[in-house]
Amino acid sequence: DINAGCWVKNVVGQGAGSALLKDPPYLQELVEAIVRSSSLPVTVKTRLGWDSESIKILEVAKRIEDAGAVALTVHCRTRKMGHKGEVDWSWIPKIKEVTDIPVILNGGVLTAYDVKKAFGETGADGVMIARGAIGNPWIFLEAKELMQTGTINTEIDEEIKIKSCLRHLKLAIDVKGERRAVLEHRKFYSGYLKGLHSASKVRSDLMQFLDYSGVEEKLLNYLNYLRNHKEELQI
Repeated sequence: DINAGCWVKNVVGQGAGSALLKDPPYLQELVEAIVRSSSLPVTVKTRLGWDSESIKILEVAKRIEDAGAVALTVHCRTRKMGHKGEVDWSWIPKIKEVTDIPVILNGGVLTAYDVKKAFGETGADGVMIARGAIGNPWIFLEAKELMQTGTINTEIDEEIKIKSCLRHLKLAIDVKGERRAVLEHRKFYSGYLKGLHSASKVRSDLMQFLDYSGVEEKLLNYLNYLRNHKEELQI
């Protein structure tokens, strides 16, 4: 997957990410070279354009298809917008009119209801969820249930939240090692514990730990507390 959508300054400053949108012919050449060199299917993720005055997504989409990419994901903002401002999903059906490859919508998909709305309004072939899954990995389960049954049936309770948080940390440790994973995991506690009683105090306590065992003990004790006081806390 070629990332022609990253808006971060130190990336675009090197001519990568969204900077590729400034030169569609070069982007096409780059995709063609990767398609020739890879035995794997090649996909591209990009944005609508560099800014509102240079939206070239229709040209870019056709060039990417001609280059041999098998799918295109479009973050429906410009590079200048970053993650701010309203997304413009209206470009998705326009892109589908000029290409035959699958077009995947990205941007502004923060809940399961956004997923359903995106499919319904745009006819996108797929929806990519990014920031909406941070601290909320069950968004995929909720979206599937909503699309299939019209309702969200699974209750995301305190046990699911805390055990998902611990499983996430275990998986990160497998990849990054314990100390680094535990330190980096601190940014996820807010999302996982959102809405739970005394969550801010628990998050503060979790910041002291440098190993998994300390985090696990703290969170499992917290879970037991929530279970034992569920009725009075009205969780």
